Amino acid sequence: MNIKEYIKKDGTKVYRTNVYLGVDVLTGKQVRTSVTAKSKKMCENKARQSINDFINNGQTIARKKVSFDNFKSLALSWFESYKLTVKANSIRIVNNNLKVYILPELGAYRVDRINPVLLQTIVNKWAKNANTAKIVNGKRERGKCKDYKVMLNIIKRILDYGIQLGAIEENPATKVFPPKLKIREVSKIKYFDNEELKQFLTYLDTLETTPTNKRRITLYRFLLATGLRIGEALALSWSDVDFFGKSVSVSKTMIQARGVQNMPKTKESNRTIALDNDTIKMLKEWKKCQNNNTVRLIDSPVFSYNGKTYTYINEVTQLKKHFARANVPNIGFHGFRHTHASLLMNNDVNPKEIQKR
Repeated sequence: MNIKEYIKKDGTKVYRTNVYLGVDVLTGKQVRTSVTAKSKKMCENKARQSINDFINNGQTIARKKVSFDNFKSLALSWFESYKLTVKANSIRIVNNNLKVYILPELGAYRVDRINPVLLQTIVNKWAKNANTAKIVNGKRERGKCKDYKVMLNIIKRILDYGIQLGAIEENPATKVFPPKLKIREVSKIKYFDNEELKQFLTYLDTLETTPTNKRRITLYRFLLATGLRIGEALALSWSDVDFFGKSVSVSKTMIQARGVQNMPKTKESNRTIALDNDTIKMLKEWKKCQNNNTVRLIDSPVFSYNGKTYTYINEVTQLKKHFARANVPNIGFHGFRHTHASLLMNNDVNPKEIQKR
């Protein structure tokens, strides 16, 4: 290493050397720099540090570090990239986790000031809230969800993103250990027994035969007959129903946002369900009613009416009212699915076949 001595205008002595760092992997050009220090030893050390920094930066000087005002700005930048890789329902869930849990705790912090102690304190708080939350009708208090491990994983991903951009050098979230969730008594699976099912179906038969009632009666009976999830049923179009082959093809689901349809999460969710004669007859009658009261569409949603589609929230609200009027337990839409499975089990259907439903 050729280190030269220089005398500055003020008379002080310094040492300087030119350092060859290597070839930039992004530009293909040779990279050189110069270092200056008060002694030869310091000059040698600075020269070696320059070479190490070049290597640690991926052997390039073209990649510039990105800075963020706070954790919130980093998180929102990460979220914009994340949204391009996942489905709408995942976007909704992560967005809710950011707004309700993560950003209120970390949003204002400078990214480089976030440390393992801070993160551990936050995760411990979430765990304590989860373990003491009241659970009413199977639902936890808002702000006290049990998925604090998921929240920690989101924080890890955001900070990893910060490392990739050069905003921070290490991820403090990797040193955080989430406490175990307290095991609570498993709630009973909700479904209708034979008497409750008979009572509910009898109640449906007493409803006034308005188009609105006919739509909901058809929907409820269809769910009981097929075991479909409510999102899958609401996403069905008439082209999915094969009246001749007596089957329905399930290939999409409707999430809670109005009118948004997604492909199901797993390959097993894409399936064809056989329909019995009564269900085929019921669907034909509903289609006739639907076409007599709205503009005939080439491929309208099965459970729409007058061009209107219905949201999951709206359907849940109406279902609760009908359960109350029928004086039967509120088993929710998923209870229809469990009731369907129970009926199949009682008729000695193979469990693997039930699982495919």
